[in-house]
Amino acid sequence: MRAVDHLVREMRNRGINKVFGIIGGQIMPLYDAMYNSGIDVYVFRHEQGAMHAADAYGRVMRRPMVVIVTSGPGATNILTGLANAMMDSSPLIAITGQVPTAFFGRDAFQETDIVGSSMPITKHTFMVRRPEDVVPAFKAAYEISIDHRPGPVLIDLPRDVQLMEVDERSFREFRIHRKVIPEPDYSLVSYAVKMLLSAERPVMLVGGGVCWSNATNEALALAELLGMPIVTTLPGKNCVPSNHPLVMGPAGMHGRLEGDAALINADVVLAVGTRFSDRTVGNFREFQRGRKIIHIDIDKSEIGKNVKPAVGIVGDAKTVLSMMIEMIPKALERRNEAFIKWLRSIKEQYEAYREKAAAEFPGFAPWKVLKVLREVMPPHSITVTGVGSHQMWSELHWDVYVPGTFITSAGLGTMGFGIPAALGAKIARPDVPVLDIDGDGSFQMTMQNLALVREYNLPIIIAIFDNSTLMLVRHWQVMLYSRRIIAVDFNVNPDFMKIAEAYGIEGVRPSNYDELRNAVARAVRNNEPLIVDITIDRERDFVLPFVPSGKWLEEVIMPEGFKISLRFGDNQ
Repeated sequence: MRAVDHLVREMRNRGINKVFGIIGGQIMPLYDAMYNSGIDVYVFRHEQGAMHAADAYGRVMRRPMVVIVTSGPGATNILTGLANAMMDSSPLIAITGQVPTAFFGRDAFQETDIVGSSMPITKHTFMVRRPEDVVPAFKAAYEISIDHRPGPVLIDLPRDVQLMEVDERSFREFRIHRKVIPEPDYSLVSYAVKMLLSAERPVMLVGGGVCWSNATNEALALAELLGMPIVTTLPGKNCVPSNHPLVMGPAGMHGRLEGDAALINADVVLAVGTRFSDRTVGNFREFQRGRKIIHIDIDKSEIGKNVKPAVGIVGDAKTVLSMMIEMIPKALERRNEAFIKWLRSIKEQYEAYREKAAAEFPGFAPWKVLKVLREVMPPHSITVTGVGSHQMWSELHWDVYVPGTFITSAGLGTMGFGIPAALGAKIARPDVPVLDIDGDGSFQMTMQNLALVREYNLPIIIAIFDNSTLMLVRHWQVMLYSRRIIAVDFNVNPDFMKIAEAYGIEGVRPSNYDELRNAVARAVRNNEPLIVDITIDRERDFVLPFVPSGKWLEEVIMPEGFKISLRFGDNQ
């Protein structure tokens, strides 16, 4: 059998019955081997789209999707997707075709050093030069992608190696240096618990690692035992239910005021599965001043990288949190009621302000649009976002009821992520409604992949926040660059209703909230795709509150007409 025939058989043995990608000359042998194999090929319209779809699929299914593309531009087009998956710890396997080995280094047609290009943005890369290594490389790639902290792996396959015949008895197993998850240091966990018990205002900071560890229940249980408010990073928003009384939402640059206030007033912060992004912390020096940090992470390299903790615990979040719960006296009374009540009062005042402001906002208010969409989308539906102001509005105002159902490009901030991510989520869970909250700029970067909606019957709903600008950058230009607005406004946007029609998708441009509500409810009820073009006033669409880059959380810019102290005791 050809090496690629063995590879396809191995894929089928692992239960892989679908792949994403785009065919090309140097990867034709592998596609040929999939003919009548029982593996369905989802043909995307751009390789970046296939990668973002695989990224979302991996987050939903917790196992890698395989993306198969050709050499040269096919390979280089996946680099953004690899970086995005690496930053957000998403498992996937990318297989790239390569020119025959005899042409290496001769600038052959579509020859590119994709292994060298992708090394910094993958967990591992394989350049396969012998046919007997094709299957072992795939086996290793699969295990590496899901081992320890998940991530993308790339396999580069020269065309001649794909076509060579090989006997499986000649296969050699690759040694995988697995990262062993150490048993948490009992003494450090015990010390951390004592620190939490003696704290006046402990706060838990939940990162995306809580999702990958399946530690949602443990995080909530520990918080309930200690009466400890929970704040999240942007990826961590996906890990705890927004309607839990202790969950204060995301903190940081575009975080909730109650989330920022919780961190500002904390004397001990229990950080779980987070890398302490600058978008969450703002100013690292101020964050560490006056508060002790307990950092739990499966990745040893994250401990002390951005923030030096008083206690750093390397281990699986679920395991460590379970140990903490066991150490806490069962008769301990819930504390911090006044602090939590104060935090919730901030939320209530802010929500009341936003409700009133929506009535005065010209046209559609972004935050109210999200409230209406949340009302009609089922609690278990999957929501993805593009990148831009609509993503930040979603960070602030989209409620996650079922952990694991909110997917966004957090680490890399990749415009164009929304549409393909929604397709990948729908392929993973065809029986679950999928909503893409997108912006007109982000939408146009990957909208060609809408072709898959009808071709493969993937009824996704897309809500476009149409402000005819790159609003998040415009926001910075207005607030930080003295309104020197350049290179952000779209003076000629396409008619998104005609785009929808071109792809055989219903499109609506609602004139009020009831029309928006009815259109989305009908699409959910009938399991039909829908594109909703929602006009937003770019002169008023500023995502506030906003903490300028590098500033401390207390230096937040609040919405016009809303003022509240974020220091506990100042305005109780």
